[in-house]
Amino acid sequence: MTEPISTLPASTETTEVLRFLRRFADLMSTSSNSDNLLRAAGLLETQGNLLKETTELLQAERSRAAAGAETRTAFELRIGEMEREILALTSRLAEQQSRADEVVAEMERRQGEFLQRAEEAEARLVAIREAPPEIPEGSVAVQLSTLQVAKAQFESLAASFEKSGNIVSQVMCEASASTLDRVILDAAAGDDADDRAQDAA
Repeated sequence: MTEPISTLPASTETTEVLRFLRRFADLMSTSSNSDNLLRAAGLLETQGNLLKETTELLQAERSRAAAGAETRTAFELRIGEMEREILALTSRLAEQQSRADEVVAEMERRQGEFLQRAEEAEARLVAIREAPPEIPEGSVAVQLSTLQVAKAQFESLAASFEKSGNIVSQVMCEASASTLDRVILDAAAGDDADDRAQDAA
C-alpha cells in the first residue's frame, strides 16, 4: 500500500523563502556567500517545482489505480456470475441428456416389442395358411369331383322323372342338384381366394 503524501509547504511559504534568500544574497553581494545563497535559492525553486510535478503525477497514478481496482472488482464479480451460470447450464444439460437417453431406451424397447409381435403374427399367419381347413362338427369333407358326380346324377334323375311324369321326385332331384351346384361354386370361389392370397404373399 502506498504511503500518504506528506503535506507540502504552501506556494506562498516557498516564495517567501526564495525572496529572503535572494534579498540576503544581495546584502552579501561582495562575498562568496551571495553566490551560494543564489544557488541555494535556485535549487530550492527547482526542487519545489519538481516536487509539485511529482506529486501531481503520483495523485494521477493513484486515481488511475483506484479506477483500475474498481474495474477489476467488477470483472471478478462478472466472472463469478458467469461461472455460476455455466454450472447451472451444465446441470440442466446433463438432466436433459439423461431424459433423452431414457426416451431413446424406451423407444428401443417398444420397437423390440413391436418387432416381436409382428414376427409372432407372421408366424401364426403362416401356420394358418399351411394348416388344413377345419371341418365343422357334424360335417363331412367331400372331394369336389364327388360333388360334381352327385350333381350330375341328380340332374339325370330329374330328367328321368320328368319323362315319367313324377313331378314331385323331379322337383326334389332338381333342388338337390341346385344345392350341390351352389356348394361347388362356393368351394371354387374359396379356392380361388386362397390362391390369390398365396400369390400376394
